[in-house]
Amino acid sequence: MNKNIFLLALILLSFVACGEKRSEQQAQKGVNEFVAEEQGDGIQRMSAYDFSDTLRVDGRVYSYTIHREFSDSLPVITDDDGNRYADNCYTLTVRSGEQTVFTRRFTKSTFASYLSKSFVQKGILDGMMCDRSLPGMTFAVSVSMPQSDMFEPLLLRVDANGGYVISRDERGEAEMDELDIDGV
Repeated sequence: MNKNIFLLALILLSFVACGEKRSEQQAQKGVNEFVAEEQGDGIQRMSAYDFSDTLRVDGRVYSYTIHREFSDSLPVITDDDGNRYADNCYTLTVRSGEQTVFTRRFTKSTFASYLSKSFVQKGILDGMMCDRSLPGMTFAVSVSMPQSDMFEPLLLRVDANGGYVISRDERGEAEMDELDIDGV
């Protein structure tokens, strides 16, 4: 009987340990996962997300916030299997002390001239994060085919005067695997 109690306790302990590990993984993965919305329209939507951090550029400290939310006012994306997805918008705000240096809401259309036709038609804006491997205030932006590993990487460079420049990220996949990137 003591042997059965010991085995039962061991099994319960393993379930608890696995559950904790899965919760941590879900918290990390939840950034880019779709959530079921109770709107009953069959459209998959990504959850809202906020990320804030600081960075130092030319001896000056900047704080930035990246906010993501789905938008029902943007065109719905339909993949080749007929699955429907809401596109996202991102708001990037950069501050130096109490002064707002930059704030702008981005949608996929902001980046359309840098994307292939297929990503304009069937991709969603699904990622924005600070790329500390590049100088200045540089943010990596991703437009991807929903729920796939196919994406087109872009760079958004913000300057201290509130201007910005968009470009394609031409770095190779191996080089990007080694980067120090923060955010969503």
